Amino acid sequence: MRLAAIQCRIGDLRSAERGAREAAEKGAEILLFPEYFSYSKLAPEVLDETLAFLKRVSSDYGVVVSGNAVVDDGGYKNRAFLFDSGELIGVQDKIHPTRVERSFGIQCGSKLEVFEVRKALVSTLICADILYPEICRVAALKGAEIVLNPVVSFKKSELPGQEYRYCLYFTRSFDNAYAIVKAGGVGRTFTGREAVGRSLISSFDGILAKFSDENAEEVVIADVDLEKIREYKTINYSLVDRNVRAYEELLNKNFKS
Repeated sequence: MRLAAIQCRIGDLRSAERGAREAAEKGAEILLFPEYFSYSKLAPEVLDETLAFLKRVSSDYGVVVSGNAVVDDGGYKNRAFLFDSGELIGVQDKIHPTRVERSFGIQCGSKLEVFEVRKALVSTLICADILYPEICRVAALKGAEIVLNPVVSFKKSELPGQEYRYCLYFTRSFDNAYAIVKAGGVGRTFTGREAVGRSLISSFDGILAKFSDENAEEVVIADVDLEKIREYKTINYSLVDRNVRAYEELLNKNFKS
């Protein structure tokens, strides 16, 4: 299955469409847009614009697309929408909104979903969710074969190891036996901070494709062999030989390092 990370300009739907067109012309079946890809400002009307765009692009090009928008559903949520050929087939709320998002009133999602998409099992870990190994493992235990990871990557970050962060994606793929599509946007977010793309696609056997310029529009494309992923799931004994009782402490709300 051919996958694509659309590294477009934040808040510019024309940029997003250029990337989608290129990906579709190159035969990609699943296209991922960056987190907040349509938001030059945080405003309610962006939701309708985003959903209309995702529906139309998926219909016009006959592909699966995923993109995020802020919804008011018993409280604000950062929600990823998954469309296939113009039809909405699933949504996923961000499990771990950042401190900045929480300051804007965005609430935590409560459950990770997995959807069957063109005979593949697909899950979405939104931006910072990928930093939590426990929820990454939940996706694996639910059978995910492809994980979509729309992100905002800030040019300047307090987190260390900027040049080696792509290694995180290989590690997550290796440990959990799934491919990951990471799509980041370029430009400035609605908060005014500068963002860079750093888009990539990983699998259990390495980084399959990677951005060439973190500051430019580009499309990152790779072919993922689902049968090899399924075979690796039978080899990766950490998925089935876990000593579950040893993890009970993780469920203790008062447990801190």
